[in-house]
Amino acid sequence: MELIKKKLLQILDNFSGTKVLVIGDLMWDEYIWGYCNRISPEAPVPVVLSYKEERMPGGASNVLKNLIDLKISSGIMGVVGADTNGRSMIRELTKKSLNMLEIWESPDRPTTIKTRILAKNQQLLRLDREYAKPIPASIHDKMIDVLSREIKKYQAIILSDYDKGVFNPYFISEILKIAKNNNTYIAVDPQVRHFSLYKGADVMTPNELEASKGINLDIPETPEDLENLGKKIMNDLELEHLVITRSHKGMSLFQKNLPFINVPTTAKEVFDVTGAGDTVIAVYTSAIAAGASPLEATFLSNIAGGIVVGKIGTATVKRREIIGIVENIFKSTEKIEIKES
Repeated sequence: MELIKKKLLQILDNFSGTKVLVIGDLMWDEYIWGYCNRISPEAPVPVVLSYKEERMPGGASNVLKNLIDLKISSGIMGVVGADTNGRSMIRELTKKSLNMLEIWESPDRPTTIKTRILAKNQQLLRLDREYAKPIPASIHDKMIDVLSREIKKYQAIILSDYDKGVFNPYFISEILKIAKNNNTYIAVDPQVRHFSLYKGADVMTPNELEASKGINLDIPETPEDLENLGKKIMNDLELEHLVITRSHKGMSLFQKNLPFINVPTTAKEVFDVTGAGDTVIAVYTSAIAAGASPLEATFLSNIAGGIVVGKIGTATVKRREIIGIVENIFKSTEKIEIKES
């Protein structure tokens, strides 16, 4: 057990030497916090008295935020609207010490904003302002050109697909081709509509619903169902490995020619799952780039996901928080049971 702990801590220490690029849909996550004590006389809806408003980068920029908080050398490529909110996003990300910041303004759309209204930590409403059609082909061509020139600086690329217009069949195929030609690891947090287009990626990290809808199967109810789901995705998409996140059930890892492995959640309480998938893929990819095996990367990203769901809002995790959980797990007399199925 001591050797396992030592290896996990060494992987986390190696994070400092890794370089990861994020490509994806950029957006603002906005939160309006308030009190709710009555129902509106105008309609059967709650009246919220606002006391605080927050705004933070979300979507692919939240994946980047996780990498920054983990002290990973990172860069980002994405698109915003040619508007005040887009320029604010660029200014916000310019403050970070990034390897690369390539953000294009698209005049045909507003910058995506997701606004959540909360009362006593309970989300009452989410309002989305967006235009999710594909971005202009001229911007895709510029992104491909930059990626071709800059990819050698990175060990891994994370594709953060929120289906807001950055990814389409052509762009995805070009990214995968460039990555394969440069032996660069590709991790994908997929959207259902593009699921089959990521054939040949190294890893995908869908949740159970995304995994099931992505290949038109029911959500698994038994271990056999889960095994069939994972094997079908692995075979159809020719992945090296697959991680399915399963909320309170933890995560399941699938690898070629090996039994799948269930890693139980370490979360004590779940307050908000917003952004948990961003944390999982950021930690998993960083761990692989830092020399971890798929199982070690799954174990660490499962811990990280358990930390962020215990926070309110679009949260991230810091390396010291993961280290603290690792230390506690291996100090405890209770063992975390990892099951091969």
